Amino acid sequence: MKRIFGIFATLTLLGSGVYAQSDAVLESFSGTRVLTNHSVELLPKRSLEFIVAHKFGDIAGDQGGLQNFYGFDNLADVRIAFEYGVLDNLDIGVGRNKGVGIISGVLDGYAKYKILQQKETGMPVNLVFVSSLILPYKAAVADLSSVASYPKFLNRFTFTNQLLVSRKFSDRFVLQANLGYNHRNYVDAQDVNGLFFAGVSARTRFTKTLGMLVEYNHVFNRPSAIADNYQDPLSVGIEILTGGHSFILNFSNSKALNENLFIPGTTSNWLDGQWRFGFSINRRFKL
Repeated sequence: MKRIFGIFATLTLLGSGVYAQSDAVLESFSGTRVLTNHSVELLPKRSLEFIVAHKFGDIAGDQGGLQNFYGFDNLADVRIAFEYGVLDNLDIGVGRNKGVGIISGVLDGYAKYKILQQKETGMPVNLVFVSSLILPYKAAVADLSSVASYPKFLNRFTFTNQLLVSRKFSDRFVLQANLGYNHRNYVDAQDVNGLFFAGVSARTRFTKTLGMLVEYNHVFNRPSAIADNYQDPLSVGIEILTGGHSFILNFSNSKALNENLFIPGTTSNWLDGQWRFGFSINRRFKL
């Protein structure tokens, strides 16, 4: 991870002066998410965005292949959400997730604030703070050893806070790094409540309507006793822009569609064929 952020810092320094047009600093990503994690992009003031996202089952491996039609017979997660631009530098959003595993029936919410805006001269990067939470609303399970037994109402909550920094080097390339903290109020005895993580994302545009996205996150302080049970979430995708709509097709080893679930809970391994197809459709409205 030190190498990843070293590369980001180097490119930021070397990239000054690459762009020449004012529109090159106005939009970094096409939406408020890169693939499933947040991007530095915010909605314009009084804009509403409606999002529908799906992830299916394993394409390959023991749970994939033709027997499950390469994952399309299974649904890993689905999210329906509304996001709103309160100010040009402040977004809020709410959503409902199917959830993954025993953490099912999940409400989510977030607030995002842009601290710095990249400009043609003077400011070389975007800097954004985003805070989010989830609340599983389904009845607690009877097994008191389960993390879904929720002895207290507050045990249901999970929180994530992140700082996002990005630089748009040209109309065709954007690089973003994120550093964050995830806190689950109720975990297994061998686990820890708080997890520190960092990641890197990139966007490359081939044309005005077609681009490629990559997103990776690494958890630093997973307890060694359970570390082998988890994987770092890695996703790659294609974006297709059509006026007020944007379509993102992605392949990922994470099942969940919310950072409060896929940061601490990704267990699938790309090398074992445990990766899946997903997509999201965004429609933006000006109110």
